[in-house]
Amino acid sequence: MSKLTNRDIERNLKQWLKGKPVAEIARYFQVNRQRIYQIIRTFNKLQEPPVLKQPGRRSPSIDKATEGLILESYHANDLNPIHLEKKIEETNGIHIPYNRIYNVLLSHDLVKINMKKRKQRKWVRYEREHSMSLWQGDWKEFVMNKEKHWLIAFMDDSSRLITYYGVFDTPTTENTMSVLRQGFDEYGLPRERLTDHGTQFVSARDWE
Repeated sequence: MSKLTNRDIERNLKQWLKGKPVAEIARYFQVNRQRIYQIIRTFNKLQEPPVLKQPGRRSPSIDKATEGLILESYHANDLNPIHLEKKIEETNGIHIPYNRIYNVLLSHDLVKINMKKRKQRKWVRYEREHSMSLWQGDWKEFVMNKEKHWLIAFMDDSSRLITYYGVFDTPTTENTMSVLRQGFDEYGLPRERLTDHGTQFVSARDWE
């Protein structure tokens, strides 16, 4: 069963508002229908998407004296939070963590949110329900007996079984295809494969 993020919850509601059946939404996000109905009930009650609580301890509150020191030092030196952290420690002998300085400046509109850092990561952790629905593959360089070698392996995403692997001197398309052929001969063709966009994989896709 997958865990939903706040972004997933918003996507769930958008699909439901467009008329998509709950069963279809649940199947796509790999959760049960009760979870989708729970999100919908909360949305109808609050009139806005529910937000998941952040795990872990809450950040300690900032007292007025610390907040005043941060603002005073910022206006006197006009530094970003990283350099301001060092400046305050050098001048006042007090260490205030960078994140706390950043939050104070952000609350006073003295810094801007870096949207590049807030973008969703490109990688996605897959966990398919059925075997042979997805194989993941990648090359990895390693050193053995003071010589460099390359390992390629393909893993079934559902069972986590290593379907086939090989060790080579170079990561080439031919070696990729060789391992794939042996995996196909042993287990059959998976429905999908997930790799990066390296030339050895792109060319292997063309081979199909």
